Amino acid sequence: METIDFNDPAFLGDPYPVYRQLRESGGPYWLAQKQPIKSRGIWLFSRHDEVVDILKLEPPLSKQISRVRASGETSPLDISMLQQDPPEHTRLRNLVKQAFTPGQVQALEPRIVQITDELITRIAGRGTGDFIADIASPLPFMVLAVLLGVPFEDYDRFYHWITNILIGFDSFTANRESLDRQKQSMQEFINYFNRLIVQRRQQPRDDLISTLVEVRDQHDKLNTDELLGMCVLFLVAGYETTVNLFGTGLYTLLRHPEHLELLKQHPENLPAAIEEMLRFESPLQRSTFRITTEACEVGGKHLQEGEQVCALIGAANRDPDQFPEPDTFDISRTPNRHLAFGAGIHTCLGAALARTEARIAFARILERLPNIRLASQQPEWNKTTFFRGFRCLPVCY
Repeated sequence: METIDFNDPAFLGDPYPVYRQLRESGGPYWLAQKQPIKSRGIWLFSRHDEVVDILKLEPPLSKQISRVRASGETSPLDISMLQQDPPEHTRLRNLVKQAFTPGQVQALEPRIVQITDELITRIAGRGTGDFIADIASPLPFMVLAVLLGVPFEDYDRFYHWITNILIGFDSFTANRESLDRQKQSMQEFINYFNRLIVQRRQQPRDDLISTLVEVRDQHDKLNTDELLGMCVLFLVAGYETTVNLFGTGLYTLLRHPEHLELLKQHPENLPAAIEEMLRFESPLQRSTFRITTEACEVGGKHLQEGEQVCALIGAANRDPDQFPEPDTFDISRTPNRHLAFGAGIHTCLGAALARTEARIAFARILERLPNIRLASQQPEWNKTTFFRGFRCLPVCY
């Protein structure tokens, strides 16, 4: 294939024609490395079966990015469970998975309803607004703040840090300036949580950070960098995926009024609609770091030890071999084996929470903002290819 310009506004607005070309090209696409790691580049795999294999393969694929990080470039996020193999991954995941059980998520539902209604009340009757700034962005942050124990009033600084971290995290579009901003924001993020951890040691609360501090101090099952990595991971990954699900989900519904009207009449169909939103516009467009630890074969491609691979989730979720008429948005689609939350041992730990937030948010929006509509047919997409979402989404309420 010809070289792909991942900074092209046409790609950022609609990557799916390029994904189709990748799937039909007969092999993975080679992309030169832009991150500060010891890897020449990345093999991009785009077919559904290949992506499933990559997501589920443990050996001979490793997620330990510390293997290739340049000296002095490692951050706490690099040693989080996202970037670990068993047994370390298993140990770290087991420490926090109780916070995301169905029972725990269900216990959060009244608070999610309250937060959603408060945000809707603020904008009801306003006439116009930006759905991202008004609801899609603050809602998941406030839910995570309740879970972790972060003050709501620190939303603006977290928004700034998370934006810079994610832009620098994008292997397709990163440059020196974005990497410098990422590094600075990561350090400010860490300094903030170091102070919060000291506070929780002195005055524990009923939140996840207090629990993790206790695990570190009293049970010696977590070191300080791992604790910091957990905090960064939950707020960065948990926040961004849900923001994008809200934004692209609403945008897609408003562009398919027949489905919107069906959901108004039959809100019991919301769970299936949310699964189709996740497939149709995957909030996470590709997998995180993986590298071969020995010679192996993926999707018919022979790889040597030390080669980096990436699974294009956004492409796999539009693969016609898995999804009939994949470019059609259909909330009655079944089965819907999308990969928006990954697969295998690294399946998103917060998937149930994201689904619950989306179900509640869309139900309240459909009930309380029945006349919501797009104020622009060309909203502004984020300039990142790793996550897919809007910088702003003008609507009329």
